[in-house]
Amino acid sequence: MEKIQDLNPTEMKLLHYLGKNPEFTNRKLARLLGLKNHSYVSTLKAQLEEKQYFAGPYYRTDYGKIFKNRVRKAIAIVLFEQSYEFMLPLLKNIGCFSYLYPLEERFFRSYMVGVFNSDIEAVKKIFDYLKREGIIFYYELYLQDYQTHVICPTFLVGSSHTTFIPPLDNLLEDIDIPDLSFSTGGGAPLSPSEQILITSFENGVSVLTQVMKEEKGKGVFFTYDDWKRAKGRLVEEEVVKPVYDVYPLPTTDCSHFFLFLRAETLQDTEKIILNFGKGSRLFRKIFLWTSYHTAETYGVVYCISHPVFTIRLLKQLDMYTEIEDKKFFTVRKKFSLWEGKSISMKFYDPSSCTLYYPYDLYLEKIKAFVEENAW
Repeated sequence: MEKIQDLNPTEMKLLHYLGKNPEFTNRKLARLLGLKNHSYVSTLKAQLEEKQYFAGPYYRTDYGKIFKNRVRKAIAIVLFEQSYEFMLPLLKNIGCFSYLYPLEERFFRSYMVGVFNSDIEAVKKIFDYLKREGIIFYYELYLQDYQTHVICPTFLVGSSHTTFIPPLDNLLEDIDIPDLSFSTGGGAPLSPSEQILITSFENGVSVLTQVMKEEKGKGVFFTYDDWKRAKGRLVEEEVVKPVYDVYPLPTTDCSHFFLFLRAETLQDTEKIILNFGKGSRLFRKIFLWTSYHTAETYGVVYCISHPVFTIRLLKQLDMYTEIEDKKFFTVRKKFSLWEGKSISMKFYDPSSCTLYYPYDLYLEKIKAFVEENAW
């Protein structure tokens, strides 16, 4: 059932350190791994990346440190009868989307749509239009008012392999709960090079020479020292922090799912999602999402796991009477239907340190798409 001979101990340890300490240099990693030649770390990384065991590094941004207005993510789960081939380009007209994940079908086709949100009522207006016109059958809207917490797999404990299929009998144990609050108040205005780096870093382009090359192709010219100073400020002020996504198996062999949980108290909700799969070979992103319609806060786990884990999952969760509500969404593995991109700084105003997106323009583009395609 559990595939444990896929990686050797050195590879497992490297993945462990990448996930837990993404800022470590190759020299530091070589010392920890007992390797004499630090350049071999690059070779190992390239091999593991080619096998699809990790992605990154990319950088997460604390938007509260740079915007004086409230910029967060809104998440809509939309149900529809149209084809994915129709809905994907339609939804991409929301120019500030962050991701589009197709979900496994039940009675209707479905997308999970992440949107950068500077005006939730304007975001809601877009989905209300789609529902009113019959393009979508139903939608649920959530707000992410806290930062994402990334927990990479644990591959080894001492010399022992960890499990792909953790028991879920520890979910209400006491655990340190990290402060996931965004900073508030914004900071000093971002320079043009800093704005570009935030977008590039979130997109996984983190090597300055690569950023420099790509921007030169767009007619943007800064010296290497300019880029270095810009990165230095963003890192020193903790506007951006590096992170790797490390997978328990090659990502194409994994199950990808979202689990929504709401317990009797917010503290219990946080305990459950942080204990979920603790110390095992799972990749987890932890969120707190609040329903726009009910104001109830859900703990959400985006999990990448061994496929067998999902078979037992819901049955084990049924044992907890403290869990008042749970929802489970499997992400379809047809990757051509996925889309993702980093934050766009096109509408950033450095004079006020604000970012407001033109949702009315996005709505007009959606209306034009609908009329042109005569669905």
